[in-house]
Amino acid sequence: MRCLYEVLSVDKAADDDTIKKAYRKAALIWHPDKNQHRLDEADVHFKEIQNAYEVLSDKHERTWYDSHRDQILKSGERHQAGGGGGGFSPGERPEDELDLFQYFSSSCYSGFGDGPKGFYGVYSELFQALADQELAAFEASDAAGARTATPPAYPSFGSSDASSAEVFGFYRSWGSFVTHKDFAWADPYNPATAPNRQVRRKMEDENRKARRVQRREYLDNVRELVAFVKKRDKRMVKFQAEEAARRAEQQAAEVARRAAEREERLRRAAEYQEPEWVGAAAASDSEASDAEEEEEEQQQQHYCIV
Repeated sequence: MRCLYEVLSVDKAADDDTIKKAYRKAALIWHPDKNQHRLDEADVHFKEIQNAYEVLSDKHERTWYDSHRDQILKSGERHQAGGGGGGFSPGERPEDELDLFQYFSSSCYSGFGDGPKGFYGVYSELFQALADQELAAFEASDAAGARTATPPAYPSFGSSDASSAEVFGFYRSWGSFVTHKDFAWADPYNPATAPNRQVRRKMEDENRKARRVQRREYLDNVRELVAFVKKRDKRMVKFQAEEAARRAEQQAAEVARRAAEREERLRRAAEYQEPEWVGAAAASDSEASDAEEEEEEQQQQHYCIV
């Protein structure tokens, strides 16, 4: 796996414009339509170029890539965890610990099919493996012994024809992923070798710190992977477009309904005619008012002093 900056031939401090120009230049050189004589090689390079630009043009993904670049480039290798000191060796990652970094690249799948090498086949197998590990960790934890404890549920990734409810449910659940692993393998010290109680406590404190670091990193990696996959999931693109169209249709219908109601109110106002009794009552009130005014005027004349 090559460094994404190397793929686009740019410096790690390159700005957005530089990255965009480099992408266009590289894409123009390796576009399959212009390399019919070496189509397979062009397909590989073009896909690599597209993946590099997708990551480096996204501020969030680029920041995460920069902070995990060495691990991503070395994905597939096993590393020692923690830091040794005082003659003690750190623990090793279990052999069944999944290497997630290799899945942060479009090179891990080929096309968007459901087959073993397709997008949906690859990530379906990955998330199922993650779910199996979490269930095993839960069964081995103290939480499994509690009376009210229920095993965690992890929705499957599904296939290319999964329903919108299944797809949204998957991302909603995995987007807030929590782990039941204890990360005991990250312990840099073996408290059983401590010469006294004070040293043993310090060892245990360091072990707890190391476990917290690995837990936090693992959670971040899984959630970042979910976001990475979601952005490239063609099902989400389809469902989000359908949802946007549905909302636009609802808004248009609401606007039309309000306009129709307004037109109906105006029509009724224009056609409105007062009943005859309303006019008669108004005339009667007017005559009564005139009579009262005339009587009041006569009274004023009667009391007038000459």
